[in-house]
Amino acid sequence: MRGWVMGWMLLGSLVLAQDTQAFALRLEQAWRLVKERYYDTGFNGVNWEAVGDAYRLKLREVRDWEGLYRLLDDMYAELRDGHSRVLSPEQARRLLGGGACLSLPFKDQDLLPTAPQPSVSPSPSTPGSVPNKPANPAPLPSSPPRPSRSPYETPQVRFTDGVVIVRISNLVDVASLRVVQDAIRRYEARARGYVLDLRGNPGGLVLRMAEVAGVFMRGVPWRIVSRGLGAIPLPTSPFLGHPQTQKPLVVLIDGNVHSAAEGLAGALKNAGRAYLIGTRSAGNTEALTPYCFPDGGVALVANGVLAPFSGPTWEGRGVEPDLVEADPKEQLEAALRYILRQR
Repeated sequence: MRGWVMGWMLLGSLVLAQDTQAFALRLEQAWRLVKERYYDTGFNGVNWEAVGDAYRLKLREVRDWEGLYRLLDDMYAELRDGHSRVLSPEQARRLLGGGACLSLPFKDQDLLPTAPQPSVSPSPSTPGSVPNKPANPAPLPSSPPRPSRSPYETPQVRFTDGVVIVRISNLVDVASLRVVQDAIRRYEARARGYVLDLRGNPGGLVLRMAEVAGVFMRGVPWRIVSRGLGAIPLPTSPFLGHPQTQKPLVVLIDGNVHSAAEGLAGALKNAGRAYLIGTRSAGNTEALTPYCFPDGGVALVANGVLAPFSGPTWEGRGVEPDLVEADPKEQLEAALRYILRQR
């Protein structure tokens, strides 16, 4: 009987050691993506080397893959850009809906020789074991507490006085696109126009931005100015054909609209497809690129800046509304009045 117990203990130790190595590799992959592909080579003033050292030590506290992905998401949150994230395989399936992502731009063997392996805490049943003492990492700069990263708000649809009002809280979740498409299919015959409420939207994926824009217009309204690749034209998705609706459209924006949400609003305005109401957007137009991990997890890395197809980027200056209105309640009322005046 004692032999069986010792056998199971040994097997458990081997499994834990294998997981620990896999956890360390995944952290190195996530860390290096930012090191090599993040748009801001100054990492928003964050010491990214020190962040890596600190989170390698935190691997000792991880006991499963769910915990690892939480740790990696916390590591990306150190960048404080409001965009970059790490999604677990379950989160990626739910939010991205099987959307395409890029493969990792490096091989495992490029990481393994330099990836430090954290020590495994000894089991209580193995007395006399002493864990290896890790080297002290460079200290992280002090910073204020970071709020937890909550799930995205569910998209909302209302139909009032012949106007369809669609509020989408992000451009990561595939539900945002589906809700817009479903609302048009349901109300197009009766609708006089649409209000797309982007207020407070932190942005998300350029792919999702291109898909939502493609519901209302077609063309090549953007370029991405990316690290190491220069300027890349970006079309709507789909690129050709007729949009799903050509009825009047108002987009609501405010100072909390970031990233791909700014690109969406700016493209619709520049194409003459939408009338913008609210206040100037944040001017924080870093574009997210998804990179796939082998198990289906996804790293969302801000590796470029969105800009109109021609002209300066929106970075640092934001998107200006056609009608400036600071009162949130009056913004929606102004949108309804604008659409009801159209013929």
